[in-house]
Amino acid sequence: MKLAVIAIGTRGDVEPHAALCAGLRRAGFDARLCAPQDMAPSLDQLGIPFDSIPVSFRHLCGTGEGGALLGSGDNGLGFLKRLHRLAKQAAEQTIAGIRAACDRADAVCYSPLGLPARYFAAERGIPAFATALQPLGRTGEIPHPMLGLPRWSPSFINACSYRLIEQLFWQVARPLLQSHLSHRLTLRGDFNQLYRHPKPVLFGYSAHVVARPRDWKPWMHATGYWTGLNPVWRPPAGLEDFLNEGPAICIGFGSMNTRRIDRIMDETLEAVRATRRRAVVLTGWSDYSGSADGRDGDLFFTKAVPHAWLFPRVTAVISHGGAGTIAAALRSAIPSIVLPFFFDQGFWGRWLAYRGLGPPPLPFRRLHAKALAGALDKATQCDGIQSRLRVLAAKLREEDGVSRAVSILSEALC
Repeated sequence: MKLAVIAIGTRGDVEPHAALCAGLRRAGFDARLCAPQDMAPSLDQLGIPFDSIPVSFRHLCGTGEGGALLGSGDNGLGFLKRLHRLAKQAAEQTIAGIRAACDRADAVCYSPLGLPARYFAAERGIPAFATALQPLGRTGEIPHPMLGLPRWSPSFINACSYRLIEQLFWQVARPLLQSHLSHRLTLRGDFNQLYRHPKPVLFGYSAHVVARPRDWKPWMHATGYWTGLNPVWRPPAGLEDFLNEGPAICIGFGSMNTRRIDRIMDETLEAVRATRRRAVVLTGWSDYSGSADGRDGDLFFTKAVPHAWLFPRVTAVISHGGAGTIAAALRSAIPSIVLPFFFDQGFWGRWLAYRGLGPPPLPFRRLHAKALAGALDKATQCDGIQSRLRVLAAKLREEDGVSRAVSILSEALC
């Protein structure tokens, strides 16, 4: 059976779906990954068949609209307004790429930004399975991860928050998708089908981190994290020696390339120096000009390092709080200091604090080195945080989220 796994977004969105795709191939499916062209080099190394969408999310993030989106700190309506302006720049190529992948498949899995796949699959009469890396299914137990509502919000408000975000997202997607379909799309969309028809919905995170809501439908599954990719990679010269010389933390904001990133990085490095720490600095997609790649005293600068290799070798990570970064830190039993930019990042930071797994997130708009230094001290010196992280990490390492997701899909497709 030919199965398309459609993952639209940056590396943190795509890599877990690549792991799912690899698991499907091991189980005998003819699975291919459909994702933006930024991922082509790493997927070639992994031997995962790849349908490239001719859109660079790195380029989009570097545009004025992309930088404004990442650097706004907005969620909810503000985020979706900016997303609409950005999406128009790449919508035609992205939707055409998704359609082409669906046309070659017997079934599809699609991430939230891959929503057009659902409609193309329906036209062809093939199954389509929604996926997400966050708890995005309607529930009264927790508010929608995109909204900064308090954890103790009334269940009615929580439930309404999902419907609100669904509708806001649909109003962004509908006009972009309409010209690619022969039938008229409804003004309200049809998200209700996800909750009425028993077709698996897969959430690639662990219920040990966020408990599966009791009011979810039986076909909604928190499978565990989708990991297991083993890229061919060698550490840059000097990195292993740097790590062997003494404890270090990691600093990295991945694809968060915004006009604010230099100031955020400057404040972060000031906190590191003030607390006399050493750090591996992952400059990611940013153009941070603090140093050339390589060692600079107690800092080591490089573009990127696989988290599964680096995180077991450091004592903490300061990051934007993306789902993949948080998952890797938890599996490595190291605390995260989260400086959220947008989307689900604030949710993960707040949730870690609620679970006693790290300090509260620090809004980057009001970031200063003293507060960050205090969060670092709390994260690395609190015995309770360290103990809880070790217990959780042991549970996460026993999970195989990919195998569980593959098993669920196999049963649905047989």
